[in-house]
Amino acid sequence: MAELQTVPVGSIDSNPFRQTETYPYVERKIETLQRSIAKVGLWEGVIARQSGNRFQLAFGHHRIEAGRRAGLESATLIVRDLTDEQMLQFMGRENMEDYNADFLVMLETWEATVGFFDARGRQKLQTIELARFLGWTGTRADRKCDIASHTARACSAAAPLIQAGYIARDDLRDLSVAAAMDILEQAQKRIDQVDRAVSAKKMNPQAARAAKRDVSRAAVRTVQDYREGSVRKRDLRGQVDVTTYRFAQEAKRRVPLFDEFARDLAASIARMVEKDSAADRLAQMVQALPDVTLDDDKQAIARIDFELGALAERVAIWRKRITSPEKKVTHLRVANHGDEQ
Repeated sequence: MAELQTVPVGSIDSNPFRQTETYPYVERKIETLQRSIAKVGLWEGVIARQSGNRFQLAFGHHRIEAGRRAGLESATLIVRDLTDEQMLQFMGRENMEDYNADFLVMLETWEATVGFFDARGRQKLQTIELARFLGWTGTRADRKCDIASHTARACSAAAPLIQAGYIARDDLRDLSVAAAMDILEQAQKRIDQVDRAVSAKKMNPQAARAAKRDVSRAAVRTVQDYREGSVRKRDLRGQVDVTTYRFAQEAKRRVPLFDEFARDLAASIARMVEKDSAADRLAQMVQALPDVTLDDDKQAIARIDFELGALAERVAIWRKRITSPEKKVTHLRVANHGDEQ
């Protein structure tokens, strides 16, 4: 049951699961809302629950804060009987809609939800279970099951990295969800790989700690490079790997990551003009060749032929570099258990 109540702004508190010290308000959002309030007043739609003589916000934090700064003395709330679980779910919805998927804002909801279930002694939930709780899921193409959204995947990768001290929250400020997912999932993947190397006795704990530091530093550097525009969105995962290797080289360390990186790269090369979209378009073009008569179309085909030849030349150059006996990559091989750092 819900009812509209006009209450003093001073009696309104934040969602109890919000961490305002760690995740403060987004000032640009407050400023935009203050301008809107000055023109048309405070929009209705703020959802809260009553707690004694006070009210806890479930939805609409920035609107109420903007109203408070604008000098409003009262606000109209939609007051509902909400459980703690529903307060968390509204928090996730609010963040998704109000912040345009700013990553740190979404992470606040994820961490609050994990903490909520931990405090109640619940069994640790898997990523997909937390995603379902928050409504952060999508549907697979085959429609056989739901999957965690990019937001859930990014938060799931970030949380253990932050908890272990590999990455700080401030390192991820102003990062989009999509970029965070690529960078953090790749970093977590490489750290997991280091742990597997230790379990298999291919790496000693001291070397593992150093390798994890290299990975975490590489992730932070990749974030910085992305902010500065020196790395493209599609290259973020590879950039984490390349930067990790560079740090390892500078320290003259061996890391157990080169083999998997090489396999990923080989698979990517194998898809080029074989199983990728360019191959599909080339196949379609070949089918249309018998009907090509216009000079402009023939010139376009000649251009494609030229680019294919240029690609072959670039590939030949890379093959020469890769196979050159002067190029040594032994320092990137899997470290043995007894390797010294």
